[in-house]
Amino acid sequence: MSKIYDDIFRTLCEKNTKLLIPVINEVFSTKYKITEEMELLSGEHHILSGKEQNSIGEIITDSLIRLAGKFYHIECQSNPDGTIILRMVEYDFHIALENVKKTEEGYEINFPYSAVLYLRHTGRTPDKIEMKVNFQNGESINYSVPVIKVQKYNYEEIIQKDLFLLIPYYIMRYENKTDEEIMPYIKKEYEELYNGISKAYNSDILNSYDMTNIIEFTEKLVHYIFNNNKNICKEVDKVMGGQVLETYADKKLKQGMQQGMQQGIQQGMQQGIQQGMQQGVQLMAQLSVRLAEDGKISEISRAATDSAYMDKLLKEYKISR
Repeated sequence: MSKIYDDIFRTLCEKNTKLLIPVINEVFSTKYKITEEMELLSGEHHILSGKEQNSIGEIITDSLIRLAGKFYHIECQSNPDGTIILRMVEYDFHIALENVKKTEEGYEINFPYSAVLYLRHTGRTPDKIEMKVNFQNGESINYSVPVIKVQKYNYEEIIQKDLFLLIPYYIMRYENKTDEEIMPYIKKEYEELYNGISKAYNSDILNSYDMTNIIEFTEKLVHYIFNNNKNICKEVDKVMGGQVLETYADKKLKQGMQQGMQQGIQQGMQQGIQQGMQQGVQLMAQLSVRLAEDGKISEISRAATDSAYMDKLLKEYKISR
C-alpha cells in the first residue's frame, strides 16, 4: 500500500482513536458511543524468525484497541489483496497469544474482532475474506474477516453514520475520472462533508484536534492524488481549508488562553496585593520596634501614613525589603 494511505490511517488511529468506534459499530453492528472509554494498544508484535527460529522479528498491525473488554483489530489496504487473509490470521493469532488467559482447565486464547478496510474495490471484491483452518483432530473452521469498502459509502452515509475516519479517502473515488466528471459534484459533496464535521464539532462529538486532522489529511490526499490538477485542489481547499479551518481549529485554544490570561491576571493581582500587604506589615513592625527603642514614638505614626518617609527610615535603619 502506498505509504501516504497507511500513514494517514495509522496517524488518525493513534491521534484520534475514537474515530475507530463508528467504524467498529458499522462492521460489527455494535452500538458504542464515540465517547466510550477505550485503550489504544501497541501495534508491534514480536515473533521468532529465521530458519532455526533463533532471532526476534516483529509484525506491525495498523490498529488495535481494547473496547468494552474486547480487542478490535482493523487493517487498511489500498487495493483488494488475495494474501491479506494470511496476514490477518497471523496478526490475530499473535494478538490472541499475547493476551492468553490461564483457566482452571488450562490456557485459553481469544481472537480479536478483526476487519479489513479496502480503500478501493471492484465488483468482484467479497464482503468478507475467509480461510479454512484444519486441526489435527479432524475438525475445521472457516476463519472469516469482514471487509469495509470505503467507496461504497456516499457523503450522506459517512456523515449520518459518523464515519469521519473515511473522509480523507473520499477523493479516491474520483482518481481515474476527468474534470468534466468530477467538477459538477465535488463542491457540493465536500461542502456536505465539511458541514457534517462542523456540526459534529459544534455538538462536541469531535473536538478541534479531531476536526483539524480530518481536514488536513483530506487536503493532503487530494493534493497527492491530483497534484497536477489545480482545479480539483483549489475547489477542495476553498471548501475545507484556509481561514475557516484556522478559526475552528483555534477556537477552543484561544478561549482557553483568554480565560487563562484573565484568571492569571486576577490571581496575580490578588496574590500581589496579599503579599504586598503582608510584607508591608512585617516591615512596619520591624521599623516600629527600632523607632521605639530609640524613643522616636511620634515617627511611628508618620511612617505608617507616609510611604516615602517610611522608605527613608528603612534605609537609615538598614531594614531590607
